[in-house]
Amino acid sequence: MNHVNEIISHRQKLPENLQKEVLDFIYFLETRYSSKLNIPERNELTDKEVDQACGILQAPHGITLEQMDEAIKKRGGSL
Repeated sequence: MNHVNEIISHRQKLPENLQKEVLDFIYFLETRYSSKLNIPERNELTDKEVDQACGILQAPHGITLEQMDEAIKKRGGSL
């Protein structure tokens, strides 16, 4: 198993909030070592990068943003 697959495997076992921390740590490493690794700085991820990094935005079935908002409101959450 290569490093990318291993990272993805471990990431999938974490809750969503910790997956975000993993992504934040990756950004930190890129920023810290970008001059040494020649990694271009960027502020946005592509859709594919977000999908690969998090995988948390995929719903098992079709759902609209309005439906998600309504479900959050019913649970007493906020956006």
